[in-house]
Amino acid sequence: MVLALPPSPAQLVQALFSGLLLGVTLALPLGPIAVEVLRNSMRYGFWMGLAVGTGAIIADGFYLLIVQFGLVPLLQQPIIRTVFGLASTIILLILGYSLFRPGKQVARAASGSVDTVSEATPSHSSSPIPLRALFSGASGSCSKKQALLNGMILTGLNPFTLTLWIGVGTTAVASWNSTSPFLGLIFIFGILFGQEIWFAAISKLARTRFFQWQMHFLPKIQKAFGLLMIGLALATLYWTLTG
Repeated sequence: MVLALPPSPAQLVQALFSGLLLGVTLALPLGPIAVEVLRNSMRYGFWMGLAVGTGAIIADGFYLLIVQFGLVPLLQQPIIRTVFGLASTIILLILGYSLFRPGKQVARAASGSVDTVSEATPSHSSSPIPLRALFSGASGSCSKKQALLNGMILTGLNPFTLTLWIGVGTTAVASWNSTSPFLGLIFIFGILFGQEIWFAAISKLARTRFFQWQMHFLPKIQKAFGLLMIGLALATLYWTLTG
């Protein structure tokens, strides 16, 4: 019986930094989650935006563990891809529509009746439906837990997430697993940590003076994001029906 040698410290560092680089690279495009992170950071504060991003990372981590343990064929079932695609289309359409109806706090900020969006934790008098709480534009009806759950749902039900991790994830993770499964786990941790770093960076950027000085443009920015979400919803629907 031949025992595999444990990975060297150099291999551990290489796996970690390779994962970090891939995680940041995959998080760079302005997709639904990046839009929600920016929007919630501008409206509710740094931690609210980061909570949305962290929820997305939890969903990504779930799929990456499925890849790690060889359960990818379960995700490739046509019925699963169809259900995920239709659910994601509905969520993106709801989100896109809601962005055309900014909350009262944003309207007051746009008119100059408030100086900035408070960094304080919003009220916990929330709707029982988490998606409604953030998507409704009601500034006092969302919490970090709801933001976390919204990020998980928005990413977890997105069929593009499945495609990404089945394609890129399977190949990249397998290359490290061929040396050691532990290196595969370190690589996955690096991916998720890299994404968290990026979401923290854009959440902080949204709280800078430049962004806060542009609060009067926020309703227009939200409508632009709404159009982007609706476009992504239509693209998701097309991909679901033709893929």
